[in-house]
Amino acid sequence: MRTQALAMTALANGALAAIPTVSIPLHYYYGGGHKIATNLINPGSNTPVEVVFDQGSENFWVFGPGAVNNWGCTGFFCPGQCNATAEPFYDFPNSPSASKPEPFPSMYAYGAYTKIVQGQETVNDTFHFASDSGLTSTVDARVAIATYMQQRLLDGGQCIPAAYDLGILGTAPFYRTAEWNTTGPHVRQDLLERGVISAPVQSMWFDEAPAEWNGTFTGNAVFGAVDLSKFTGDLVKVAHVKNDGLGASVGYFVAPPVVKVGGASFDNSELTTRSCMIDSGTQINDLPVSSAVLDSFMAAAGLTRDSIGHVAWNGSCDSVPRDATIDLEFAGVAGKSVTIKTPVRNYIRNNADSEPGFCALNIDTGGCMLGAPFATSAFFAANDAENEIALAQGGVSKRGDKADEASLSLTIPN
Repeated sequence: MRTQALAMTALANGALAAIPTVSIPLHYYYGGGHKIATNLINPGSNTPVEVVFDQGSENFWVFGPGAVNNWGCTGFFCPGQCNATAEPFYDFPNSPSASKPEPFPSMYAYGAYTKIVQGQETVNDTFHFASDSGLTSTVDARVAIATYMQQRLLDGGQCIPAAYDLGILGTAPFYRTAEWNTTGPHVRQDLLERGVISAPVQSMWFDEAPAEWNGTFTGNAVFGAVDLSKFTGDLVKVAHVKNDGLGASVGYFVAPPVVKVGGASFDNSELTTRSCMIDSGTQINDLPVSSAVLDSFMAAAGLTRDSIGHVAWNGSCDSVPRDATIDLEFAGVAGKSVTIKTPVRNYIRNNADSEPGFCALNIDTGGCMLGAPFATSAFFAANDAENEIALAQGGVSKRGDKADEASLSLTIPN
C-alpha cells in the first residue's frame, strides 16, 4: 500500500516527529438508517450510542436523558402528533468525568430542514469511542446535549418511529465567514485551540470489505494528520468547489466525477448541479449520470429497479460479483486525475434482500452526492488551512489497523 515515494514524502514532512493526533474508530453497519459512525460508550453502563461521523456538518451533539423524538408533520417547524423517548442516550449525569452542564442554546438543521435538533446545554467529558474492529479511543471534548428532535415525516397512522440519528459528530471545517459561522461545539477546532492537535488536517479510510455482503465495514479517522499508509496508488488533490445548490458551502464539495463501468464512460453534462458533496453522514451515493445515458449505465453495471423503484442488482445479493465495481474519475489539480473504484457489494446496506430476485442498493442517479458507500472505498484527506481536499483508492488496510505514526504528515503532499 505504501510506496517508497510516499515514505520519502512523509520523511520530508517531518512525519517521524511526534505529530499530535486524535483518532476516531469507525464502522458502517448493515441495516436501515446506518451511516458512517462511531460508538460512544457510556462509562457507567457500557451502553454504546451510535454517533454519525459526518463530513457534511460541523457540530457535535448527542441526545441526553429524557430527550424527545417528534414526527408526524411534513410542514416546516410543524410539531407532529408522534413522540418517542430517544434511546439509547448519552448518560452524562452518571459519567464520572463529565463536567457540570453549562447553558448553550442550540439548534441544528439537516437535510433542508427535514430534521431539526434542539438543546439548551453543553457538557465537557472524556469520551470513549469504539468500533467493531476492536479499536478504541479517548477524546476530551465538549458536546451539545440534545433534548428535542423534530422530523418532517408522516406518521403512517401508527406512530412507528423510523430510524433516526442518536448523535452527530460533524467533521466539516470550522467557519468564520460572511457566508457562515460555526456555532459549535466543533471538536476539531476545540482540539486545535487546546493544542491537542497542531493543524486543521484530517484523514479517513476504511479497511478491506467484510467477507459477507451484510457484514460490518470498519475504518478509522485521524484528526491532525494525514496517514500516508492507508491507500494504494497516488493521493491526488482535487479542487474544492462552492456548493451551487441550496444552502451555504458547509463541508467538502468537488466537481462531479465521471462515472465509469468497465471501459464505458457516462455523460454528466445534463446535471443541474456542478458540485458534489463528500458526505459520510448520507446513506446513499447519488451518481452523476445524465438521464440520456441512464439506461446504458444501468445495463453496463448489471442494475435494474425493484418493484418500488429502488436501484437494484438484477439478482440476489449473494450473486453480486466481488469484482464488480462502479468507478468515479475525478479531475485533480495540475492536470492529474484519480479514480475511485467502489465495489457494487459496498452499496448493499439497507433491507437489500427483501424482494426475491433483486438486491436493493444505496444508489440514486441524476444528482451528485458521495455518501457512506463512497467512504468505504475512498481514502479522504483535507487540509482546511489550505482549502485542500485529496482522494486516493482506499479499502486496502486490514481490519483494526491503527494509524501508522511513521507515515503521518501535517500536510497533503504534492
